[in-house]
Amino acid sequence: MAAPAVIPRKHSKYLKVVVPPNEKTANTIPTVNGGDRVKTDTHLIHREREVELVNHCFADVEHFMARLQQTAEAQSALAQRSKKKSHKKSSKKKKEPDDDVLTQKAAPPSEQEFVDIFQKIKYSLCLLDRLKTEISEPTSEELLHHVFIPLDLMVKTTGPKLAATVSSPAFTSGAISLVQNNLNDKEKPLWTSLGPYWNLPYSQLSETVPQYTPVFLDGWQPKAVDPYGQLIEDPIESQHKHEALIQAQVDTHQEHEGMENSMPPQEERLYRCSYDFVARNNSELSVLQGETLEVLESSKRWWKCRNNYGQIGFIPYNILEPNNHTEVDSSNVVMRHQSMKAPISPPRGGRFSYVAPNHSGGSAIHLDPRPHSMPSISDNGDRAIKVNDELMQRLANGRTASTRPVVINKANETTTPLDYHSPPAEVQEWLRAKGFNDFTVQSLGVLTGAQLFSLNKEELRAVSPEEGIRVYSQIMVQKALLEDVQKATELEAIMKKQKMKVDLKAEDGDF
Repeated sequence: MAAPAVIPRKHSKYLKVVVPPNEKTANTIPTVNGGDRVKTDTHLIHREREVELVNHCFADVEHFMARLQQTAEAQSALAQRSKKKSHKKSSKKKKEPDDDVLTQKAAPPSEQEFVDIFQKIKYSLCLLDRLKTEISEPTSEELLHHVFIPLDLMVKTTGPKLAATVSSPAFTSGAISLVQNNLNDKEKPLWTSLGPYWNLPYSQLSETVPQYTPVFLDGWQPKAVDPYGQLIEDPIESQHKHEALIQAQVDTHQEHEGMENSMPPQEERLYRCSYDFVARNNSELSVLQGETLEVLESSKRWWKCRNNYGQIGFIPYNILEPNNHTEVDSSNVVMRHQSMKAPISPPRGGRFSYVAPNHSGGSAIHLDPRPHSMPSISDNGDRAIKVNDELMQRLANGRTASTRPVVINKANETTTPLDYHSPPAEVQEWLRAKGFNDFTVQSLGVLTGAQLFSLNKEELRAVSPEEGIRVYSQIMVQKALLEDVQKATELEAIMKKQKMKVDLKAEDGDF
């Protein structure tokens, strides 16, 4: 490693940064007992600590440059003395007493010592950015150019390759901006030659850079805690975290904007519910038949929707149809074009854990609080086609006999009704009316109708080994009754609308 050329020493007082003395005054506040105590400004403490850090970095850089100067002078002196000795014709070579001292001084610093100073230069540039609104005479921008003087000399001594390998400390985005916005024409090529570890902030580096902790030549260490006993984080590490948080917020905002820009117009995102759906956990959304929802995500079998109250959650995709598939009659009753999607009951798959009933009347079955996985949804296409054919047939009959009132026979209701909206009390009553024993009634009677309908055969057998299968059969029968009532209600509404159209045509014919 070549020694640097001899250059005149320059006084380095410009490297000393101080906080204006009028800002060091502390405020006093009265204590409970009437005395005064010093209230320390936390911001001032951190600022003075960072000023001390940058001053110690500058002191070590100055000491290192003095050593390089000393090395150059010693090597020059040894070279001149060697020339003088070559002209003497004495047979014996006498060793000068100070030859050993000059030889020791002429030894250049080790590679690790150069790396240490490169690190402190990077660290001081990051600190200058943090202090740019706090210091003056000289300013951070002015000190930047003075830092480049030793940096230039060191790179000329070692070549740019050694400096280019110094990854830690990583530069902050603010330090990169400070440098790039204030470089002169002479400094720009030097900066560019040092590579990504000097030209890019930590957030843009492709690898993790270890945290840097400076070790100063005089043994000084910054305070680890503030007057309140709180640990003081390294200022550059703190700046990295702050910039990462800001970047994350920007990325999130851009992602949301991108999603909004990529989504279709709002009128194309509006869908209407074909059937009721009862949410079983916090990620799902309860909806009513005929309710209009805005679809936010539709990439999977469960769609993320928002209702008119701003509530957001997932519902099965096959109970939704575009809003333009519906019409509203004069009585504000929602009339649907027949959907080809099959009606479904609330999907199964919710997890339950069973415990034996206690004597105090506690619950025998508890909802598992763990997140539910989204269950698969199967389309009953044959049933939808049959319902559609039946509706079309009855509509055709209505055209030929529109003058007769349409009578729709609804399914017979049980003496104890049970549907998806039934509270636990009605579930208990329904179970008793079906003749189930007390154990089954007590175990399942803590559920609502929707929760009971969501249980499959295996879950019911786990709760009631003796009667689980029979409970499942009765649930299937009750579901079928509810679907028959639903079909009859929809058919009645469709026939009502058809009759209104026929009546209007008849009235138009009279005129």
